[in-house]
Amino acid sequence: MIRLARERSTQFPNLEFELADVRDRSLPDESCDCIASIATLHHLPFAEILLKMKAALKPGGVLLILDLFEPAGLSDSLLNFVALPVSVGLRFKHYGRLRQRGDERDAWKQHESHDLYPTMREVRGLCATLFPGAKIKQHLLWRYSIVWRKPG
Repeated sequence: MIRLARERSTQFPNLEFELADVRDRSLPDESCDCIASIATLHHLPFAEILLKMKAALKPGGVLLILDLFEPAGLSDSLLNFVALPVSVGLRFKHYGRLRQRGDERDAWKQHESHDLYPTMREVRGLCATLFPGAKIKQHLLWRYSIVWRKPG
């Protein structure tokens, strides 16, 4: 993915791509114009990484997050009635079957065995504290997004 990103963004020489573990990688304060995270935070200590991202953004920098949440409550249960058939339909469209093969199911179980999915209430509560004014949206298929510009 890094190689493809570099190849497809040669017209933007100010972009940098790096493969690193954010838990171990130093992110100097106010060093990033933009931080984007896609389907990653549920694998990491949520609040700790958000604090690290916030500190690393330059004033005026933008934080973009798309991740997964844990359904909780009546409204999320109702949304599941829509999300489940959409999810199954997409699986059929992309993979030609309604159900994953056993080895695929086992791989996903192992992949998500240490994941922690916040509820939307937890996402909104943490953002209210860390990212005042952030735009938080709940999306179909158990996704949420956060867009926040660091005051500058």
